This record gives sequence, C-alpha cells and structure tokens, in this order.
Amino acid sequence: MRLTSSFAVFRFQPGEEGLAKARWHSREGKSAEAEKAYRAALAADPELRSGWLELFELLRRDGRLHDALELAMRAEDHFGPEAAMPRAIKGAALAELGRTRDAIAALEEAIELDGNLALAWHEMAYAAYRAGEYARALLVLDRAFALEPHTDTLMLRGHILRAAGQYDAAEVAFEGAQQSAEHDVPRREAEREVAATRRAATLGGKKPRRFTARERAFADTGAVLLDAGTDPATPGPADDVPALLASCLRTLVGLVDALEWHPAVCGGVAPEDEPLAEAVAHAIGAQLLPVAALDPADRPLLVAVWNGGGREWAHQLARLDRWGSGYAFALAEAAGASEPADVIGTSRCAGDPAALHRSLEEALALPLAAAPVDPEILAIAANPLARWRARRSGTGPSA
Repeated sequence: MRLTSSFAVFRFQPGEEGLAKARWHSREGKSAEAEKAYRAALAADPELRSGWLELFELLRRDGRLHDALELAMRAEDHFGPEAAMPRAIKGAALAELGRTRDAIAALEEAIELDGNLALAWHEMAYAAYRAGEYARALLVLDRAFALEPHTDTLMLRGHILRAAGQYDAAEVAFEGAQQSAEHDVPRREAEREVAATRRAATLGGKKPRRFTARERAFADTGAVLLDAGTDPATPGPADDVPALLASCLRTLVGLVDALEWHPAVCGGVAPEDEPLAEAVAHAIGAQLLPVAALDPADRPLLVAVWNGGGREWAHQLARLDRWGSGYAFALAEAAGASEPADVIGTSRCAGDPAALHRSLEEALALPLAAAPVDPEILAIAANPLARWRARRSGTGPSA
C-alpha cells in the first residue's frame, strides 16, 4: 500500500533537485541504484523531507520492512520529537510488520503533533484496515481525503470496502482512482483492482476473508488454480512435490477436455519447458511445436514449468492476447505474478526453479491420464470473467 504522497512527491519542488537521480532510478525500477542515490542525497541534505518519504516507500515497496522501520527511526532522531512526519512513517512500517497496536499509537502521536498531516491520517486508515477495523478505517480516510484528495486514498478506500464485502462501493472507489490517476502506473493498478473487484463480486456474495485458495486466486488474477492448498510457501520435506505436480497435470488434462478447448498444438515457453510441453501434448492428443511456430488458428496451449513473471512469458502471453486465441498454463506460479496464467497448477512450489524441475522429472514418470475435475475448479473456469474466457471472446483478459 503506497503512501498518500507516493506520486505527488515526484513533482519537483524548490530545493529538491538533489533527488532527480534517485527518482529517475526509481521510475526505471532500479531499486538498488535508487536507494544508493537517495541515501547520498540525504547525506548531502538531511532536511529533504521528500527524500526520507520516497526512500521509505522504496524500501516498503520492496518488502524491506525492517529497513523501512530503521529509516523511520533515523528520521525521528534527525527531526526530533516534535516532528509528525517521522512518527507517521514509523507507524506505517509498524503496520506493515503486523504490529498494529504500536502502529496506531505512533500514528495517533503524529496526528496529535500535526492534525493537518494527510499522510498520518491515510496511514492511520491503513493500520485500522490491517487490524480489520473497517468502519474506523473509512472514517479516518475521510479526513485524509479532505486534507489531500489523492489517488492512493481512493485506492485504499476501495481495498477497505472490498474487504468488507461492499463490492459495488469498492468498484466505484477504484474507478474514481483510475479516472483521477495522473500516471500510467497507478492508472493500470486501479484498472486491475476494478477487474479484481468485479470477479470477487461473482463468488456468491462472500467476503474475501471467506474465499477458498482457488476463489482467492481467481478474484486476484482471473486464473483457475488447480491445487486446493493454501500455503504459498515452498512445500517442506514432508510434502510429496512430484505427486502434487502429477496431480495438477492430471487435473489439467481433465479440464482441457471438460472445457472443450481442443488445442491442436502445445508449446513450451522456454527450452527448459519442452519436457512438460511434450508430456502435456501427448496427454491431450495435441502436436508438439516450438513456441515460435505457434499459430492462432491452432488454438495453442502455451505451457511453462515456472511462471516467475519473466520477460519471455509476458511476450508469449501477449501474443495470445493479440490473437484472441489459445490458452496459457503454468505448472507453478509465483504469488502476485504480473502476468498470471489462465490455469495455474500450484502456488506452493515457489522459490527454487531448479528443484521444481527435478520434481517435475519424477512427476512425468507417473501416469498423466485425465482425472476427474473438482466441481469448484469447473465453476471457476466457467465464470464469464475467467482470463481464458476473456481472450476467447476477443475482449482481452483482465488481470
């Protein structure tokens, strides 16, 4: 969750010229270079409040939450006990770390020091949201928005409303964020959240906290998850990974038949995916072809052992989207992958692609005959907002 000022701070203000290099690296996604430049700028001029805020957000965005908290405490030491901004980002870091009581206490202190600091009100709303206090979060967010109307405030409102199961209101908030965004990044993020909210609303009126792992994956990405497991971490020694992968592949074969996809060809995204592509092609009665030879008329099935959001995967998926034809399957996928597959085998095998490929070798030695498909999988695959259906209809998938 970004800070209220995460994009506004990129408008240059007098005296902020020293942040130009850091901001450029940040926009280019070069986190290490950006961090180095931010720290150099703050060493040269520690009074640059925007520098502290932007470096904090960089660390936060990269999941370096303890480093973000350390930075907030350094800011607190530098600006002194009467400064509200350091308390606000300290509260934000504590909220991200799950220390919501401490977070709210720090944010209350920030608000007491400066009741007009929109950032503190925004982060107070976020902390209350993390604590499950949705009504309080919305009330606090009203104050933040009154002080500083901002895209991120609308985005947070959407997340709170969606978590509370108020899908229509959440969609309105996300659409407002989309329309008010001045940059492509937040605009695309808002578009994704609108699509995710619409998908969540089709799941029987349940609140997100009651979603199954498969329903959650569908709401987040539009993908069909075959594995019912809920733990996204790498399976431990007690888990039979080859058996899990083989089960996913058998379910895929059954699903291809149940949905009447009839792909004529199957291709692996990368050379290391060829053994998987060959096995799937044989199991579904399709021809194995190199990915470069795929043709939209053949309704190709694109497969990958691991989707970690690589460039080649995104490139091949974009081809399917342009064609409005074909299907994409990832045997294992990283949680939050920017370009999710239409069908995901499991999200519990992240971390070590080499180990995943070794487990796949054992899985491919097992029979891959079609298995009965769980009714929940079929229901999700039949949802009109599933990724594969959007492509087949020619409207393009909504991620």
